[in-house]
Amino acid sequence: MIKDIYSDPELYDSAHWWKTNDIDFITNSANKFGSPILELGAGTGRLALPILEMGHTYTGIESSPAFVKSTKNKLAQFGEKSTVLEGDMRSFDLDQTFQFIFIGFNSIFHLLTNEDVKSCFKCIHKHLTEEGTFLIDTFIPDPLFLYRDKQKYYVMEFDTSDGVHCIVSETNEYDNETQINHIQWYFNYEGKADPEVFKFDMHMIFPDTMDRLLMDAGLKIMEKYGDYEKTPLGPESQLQIHECKK
Repeated sequence: MIKDIYSDPELYDSAHWWKTNDIDFITNSANKFGSPILELGAGTGRLALPILEMGHTYTGIESSPAFVKSTKNKLAQFGEKSTVLEGDMRSFDLDQTFQFIFIGFNSIFHLLTNEDVKSCFKCIHKHLTEEGTFLIDTFIPDPLFLYRDKQKYYVMEFDTSDGVHCIVSETNEYDNETQINHIQWYFNYEGKADPEVFKFDMHMIFPDTMDRLLMDAGLKIMEKYGDYEKTPLGPESQLQIHECKK
């Protein structure tokens, strides 16, 4: 049976225990650009928590009902400083502008067409203050990954909340025409014969396309970085991080 990992926040958090290398970068950006802050693709509140702990006013939009419920519970301690909404980043109207808007950890890749991405960016433009900043953080698609052999590859391993060890492997099939990478994750739990299978799609957006989509939505690219240390984006970069204004 194929499942959706975005319906199980506890499993998602357990599997992504290792993703911490962007926290300082995002929180430093929040401190630099100021509140109020809007995150699109808010997930399970991984980045919201440290932002709120620094005293900022935070709003998150997330499409997964299970993630929204979990994140609201996780952030309830912050009261009115924290708002988490179920919504679609392609089309939202909050009747408010924000000093800092960001999309972290490749979340934009879940919008599967360029038109969807452009709709999202236009909504962001509408919700930015005149002096506000939009930041987007994604990896740069690697052809060696997209066009690799059709076999299972190791991804990561983790322990579940009940202490069961799990090794994750994956297969992928990239459609060059749609630029969608069809991915299947296999969660191989210790003591269990058959893996749990999770399927999801990601839209591979290359740097030249990202630049064009941002500019087409009326956003001006101020800085482009290739890592969280703010090294300028270059041929050896693995990430594409854009800071934009209106």
